[in-house]
Amino acid sequence: MASVFDTLEQKTNGDSGSYSSNVNFLTEPEDGYDFEFVNLKDDKYDCPICLLILRDPVQTPCGHRFCHKCIHRWLSESGEQRCPVDNTTVIRDQVFPDNFAKREILSLQVKCPKSKEGCKVIEVLKQLPKHLEACGYVPIPCPNECSDILLRKDLPHHLSQICTKRKIVCCKCGDQVTAEREQEHLHKECPMVTVVCQYCQLELLRNQIKSHEEFDCQRVIVPCQYQPMGCTTRLERCEMSQHLQESIQQHMNLMFSILMQLTSAVQSIAPGALHHFPAVPQSHSLPVTSSEQSITNLLETLRIGVQQQGMNVLSLNSTPVPYSPDSNASSIGGFPEPVAGSHSHGLIERNISEQTQVAPSLSYSSQQSNKDVEGGAYVSVQQEYELKSLKDQNVTQDESLARHEHQIDEIRGRNENHEKIVKDLNKRLKMLESTINEFEGRTCNGTYVWKIRNYRKYRREAEIGDTTAIHSPPFYSHFYGYKLCIRANLNGVDSARGTHLSIFIHFMQGDYDDILDWPFNGRIILTVIDQNPECELRHHVVETLISKPNLAAFQRPNTPRNHKGFGYMEFLPIGILDNSTYVRNDTLIIKACILPNG
Repeated sequence: MASVFDTLEQKTNGDSGSYSSNVNFLTEPEDGYDFEFVNLKDDKYDCPICLLILRDPVQTPCGHRFCHKCIHRWLSESGEQRCPVDNTTVIRDQVFPDNFAKREILSLQVKCPKSKEGCKVIEVLKQLPKHLEACGYVPIPCPNECSDILLRKDLPHHLSQICTKRKIVCCKCGDQVTAEREQEHLHKECPMVTVVCQYCQLELLRNQIKSHEEFDCQRVIVPCQYQPMGCTTRLERCEMSQHLQESIQQHMNLMFSILMQLTSAVQSIAPGALHHFPAVPQSHSLPVTSSEQSITNLLETLRIGVQQQGMNVLSLNSTPVPYSPDSNASSIGGFPEPVAGSHSHGLIERNISEQTQVAPSLSYSSQQSNKDVEGGAYVSVQQEYELKSLKDQNVTQDESLARHEHQIDEIRGRNENHEKIVKDLNKRLKMLESTINEFEGRTCNGTYVWKIRNYRKYRREAEIGDTTAIHSPPFYSHFYGYKLCIRANLNGVDSARGTHLSIFIHFMQGDYDDILDWPFNGRIILTVIDQNPECELRHHVVETLISKPNLAAFQRPNTPRNHKGFGYMEFLPIGILDNSTYVRNDTLIIKACILPNG
């Protein structure tokens, strides 16, 4: 059945990604309605041209009805302005809308165009587009753009279970990924998946591996911290401390070599800046004490030389800058400001002669000081190195502590997420248990067996007043029948308290109360089962209830469970119940059989 209703247009509502049919059968350029109408016995609504039910009916002056588009197409294509039924002359302007027929046609009942696919809906023609927007048998594309086209009724199951583009929550990190990328996410991206360090084989979370390899892993090959100065050693992190201890002489020589290069660079930039200072030793293999003293002297030499050269550049007359260690004048790096005027030459000569006289004494003092320092130079270097090592370890431990605190926060977050999942699963489990009990109650066909386990516990609670009454799960007289439950007062009720077991029946609100006869009319058989292993020795206690329509207990309940019950306060003496085989394995069994009349 080809019709406009088979044409679907995808329509997105906001961000929901939902789809619906967008059908306007009143304005489509079609012939008559090609639907399966219900109980249409008269052919007065048939178009003589297209032989379908009239769409937008119009009437000619001769009294014949046609579809609006059919008659105008006929008059345009035939070349003759005549009625196709009786050949009467028809002028286009004389054709007028037949609104009465249109209203009657739109009020006719039709089957859904998807009836062959399974839709059983019969709808008024005017309301058919509204039905098609919700019809479960209309094919629509998946809103997740997974290329599947399916019936609308199958869309929820598809989106929740089948669609490869559906969003699912990663079981490890809680991030949302598409179903088709779940395995790729777990194997390559998920930060909470446990992976193995490629160096030390330690198992860690993926988001911890990078920092572990960068800071903590003892098997990672790392360069020596003196690599910028020329040390080419690369060892595992666990062996690097020993290398630093054993290679102090080598590292000091490398530092000395770098300083020599710096000296050469300064001399090439400012020739003569260092000519009046002691010569720097040229050996590249000095003892540690000698290297340390030489490096110290060289650094001081470079500093003074560079400052001297800078003062020479700043001097107004480009003359050497006088140097006086005892000068109190303001200076840069220990050098006095240049002296201008006629007194400058005399002052320079005087300073030079004073330096010449003082030089022997300074040399002697320097030699004595060097001898005193050489003994403790190695100890000083060793202490400085150990202090630096301790500081580095402290920084590393602080970083490691911060990372561990972050990991603890992540684990705490995952734990909270897992607790939410467990809580949700417990909720679902209770719902499943309730569904199972509901199904068992529906399929019992009016005969329900209730096992009261932990009888002695419930009995003690009834004696002290904590739980005076317990109720069975609901059950039905038949699949579409009355819904009931059993109430048991294990320590009795009212005048039977402490002496007898009391049993009552309560009616409950059911799914099919509207089609049942109220008040309930019939019999209810209550039985306490004797669980004696010897069948011939069993003596069940059986009582039959006859309904009384005038009692509230048998009326249609207005609450989920009727507050009024009907039964026996003195069903069975507690003394007999506790000292017989009615209770076996701490279990009491009560059976109810519902027998409605008719």
